[in-house]
Amino acid sequence: MIFTKNPKPITENNTLPISFTDLKDKLDNQPSGKVVLPEGDFVKLEISYNKIKDSEVRYRRLFETAKDGILILDGDTGRINDANPFLQDMLGYSESELIGKALWEIGPVVNIPDSQEAMRQLQHNEYIRYEDIPLETKAGVKKHVEFVSNVYLVNGFRVIQCNIRDITDRKRAEDQVQTTNAELLALVVELQWRDKQMQLMNHMNDLLQSCVTAEEAYRVITLTAKDLFPGHNGSLAILQSRDQPLEVVARWGTEEVMESSFSLEDCWALRRGRLHEVFNPNTDLVCRHFTHPPQGGYFCLPLTVQGETLGVLSLINNAVLKGEHTPDLKQLAVTISETIKLSLSNLKLRDELRQQTIHDPLTGLFNRRYLDETLPRELLMAQRRNTPLCVVMVDIDGFKQFNDSFGHGPGDTILREFGRILGKHLRKSDISCRYGGDEFLLLLPDSSIADTQERMEQIRILLKEYKQNHFGGQTLNMITLSAGIAAMPVHGTTETELLQAADEAMYAAKQAGRDRIAVYRTISPP
Repeated sequence: MIFTKNPKPITENNTLPISFTDLKDKLDNQPSGKVVLPEGDFVKLEISYNKIKDSEVRYRRLFETAKDGILILDGDTGRINDANPFLQDMLGYSESELIGKALWEIGPVVNIPDSQEAMRQLQHNEYIRYEDIPLETKAGVKKHVEFVSNVYLVNGFRVIQCNIRDITDRKRAEDQVQTTNAELLALVVELQWRDKQMQLMNHMNDLLQSCVTAEEAYRVITLTAKDLFPGHNGSLAILQSRDQPLEVVARWGTEEVMESSFSLEDCWALRRGRLHEVFNPNTDLVCRHFTHPPQGGYFCLPLTVQGETLGVLSLINNAVLKGEHTPDLKQLAVTISETIKLSLSNLKLRDELRQQTIHDPLTGLFNRRYLDETLPRELLMAQRRNTPLCVVMVDIDGFKQFNDSFGHGPGDTILREFGRILGKHLRKSDISCRYGGDEFLLLLPDSSIADTQERMEQIRILLKEYKQNHFGGQTLNMITLSAGIAAMPVHGTTETELLQAADEAMYAAKQAGRDRIAVYRTISPP
């Protein structure tokens, strides 16, 4: 920064008085007898001379012992008349190398832009200050100096005094403070980002713990991962079973870089069972599950729990960067993958336990526990929609005799096959339950009595055909099907009424000779 004062006439206030020696010489040159100096005036003149001499000595001592560099320039030519020892030591130039030279002719200022223009400003301004000028010593050492110039008159001649203060240490200290401040600021930003990461991870973990289905978890992962990994594309692919491809269930970032489905062999992380990191796609092994080769590095992290592969988490850098990923990014990716795989494993285990509690392990049909949960809900929905609902009670005739004759193995086969027939020939909205032993209960929403009779008749015939094809004629009359149908609201509107009506209709079918379908209070011929 430069500080200047406008040019103005320089007064003689700073003019040094004529020396006593000069006056004495002039007196000595006068013709003898023409000048008479009173003794008192001579004494006064000698006193003034001594004062000036003392002042010059003090000035010279100050000039030579000053801890700032001082240059005395001719105000008209701009050339150096004097330089104190401190300046000589600071710049590495001897007095002879400085005296008589212009500022722009010596090494330290050769590289200062517009040095000659700066000299002209020194000559025409009473005061100029440069807060920071870079100089170079004779040895090539870089220094920073503060430059202040003043113009004054000495015996009618313009003199420029330049004070040059070495501020290299101060500048270095300022730079160090700025560097330290920048490092501290970067550290604060890093800590703030770490804190935000912890908050996001805790939030994601809390949401995942609250999810009841895998689909909810996939949505949570999609929303939180884009905040946890800014500047990255990513995806989560899940393996439903070993004989099926992985399916991408969550994506984030600016573009879709992963195939929607791919095999286990397409991912090196799944092959190796460990993190696969690519620094340079041009030289490293790249997985085959990308829609196009990635331009930057990426991670693939296998999601494996107790030897079971759940899927893979992929994280791709948006920027075209090569080289190792930062440890913080890698650790964050590993931590997130651990959280995701544990949450998905818990959901899967919870779903498996749920399925086990509501399904019959032998037939794969729903069990009585599920019926108790579902029947009230189905009744309310049918009433709200004003649609029919049929309840069918089914019993396999002669099943105990069949078990006694052929053993439990063939008996279990009959039950499994009957469950398969029900699953294949009933609608997806229909609910099939194993009620207990060889009894089954079916719920057919939005189905009339006639439609239900027709569907049950098909199932009765299919069971008969299976029995004849697999067990021969000796079981032809042993295994048959009896079923009773009750409809809402014709035969009741409550669970108890409908179950009782269907049960009575089934026993009526048995009493009528078995192997038939009966509607409550009505028995159809075989």
